[in-house]
Amino acid sequence: MEVQELVTITPWTMIFQILNLLLLMFLFKKFLFKPVTDILEKRKAEIDHHYEEAENAETAAKTMKAAYEEKMTGAREEADRVIATAQESASAISEDILNKARKDAAQIKQRAQNEIYIEKQKAFDEVKNQLSDIAMDIASQVIDREVSAKDHQTFIDDFIQNVGEAS
Repeated sequence: MEVQELVTITPWTMIFQILNLLLLMFLFKKFLFKPVTDILEKRKAEIDHHYEEAENAETAAKTMKAAYEEKMTGAREEADRVIATAQESASAISEDILNKARKDAAQIKQRAQNEIYIEKQKAFDEVKNQLSDIAMDIASQVIDREVSAKDHQTFIDDFIQNVGEAS
């Protein structure tokens, strides 16, 4: 029995395998590696473009945010000015109303005091007229008769009664 060798190197098989390997490498390079590399480069360019757009959008958003904050600050300042103006106006109006009310109250008080004074004068004048009438009556009665102590007391009593009735 002959022992066959398990591993033998045959030159023609080796040459064909090397040629087969080279042919496969050429075909992979031409039909597989080159298209895959092109696809990867296209993807990389697309991703770079997306990053660039995102950065531009972020810059635009920051610009818009700054403009918005500036407008809000301006609006707050304007609102504060409007409120301050309204408060000043309200204070001035309320001060005018209070001054007018004080003036009106002073005028009403002065009128009331004048009316009280006039009424008081009228009352004094009436009392004075009544007293002068009574004094005239007493004087006429005194002249009509001679006055004694008893008559004098009677005249005084009559005078006091007439004063009570006249009031």
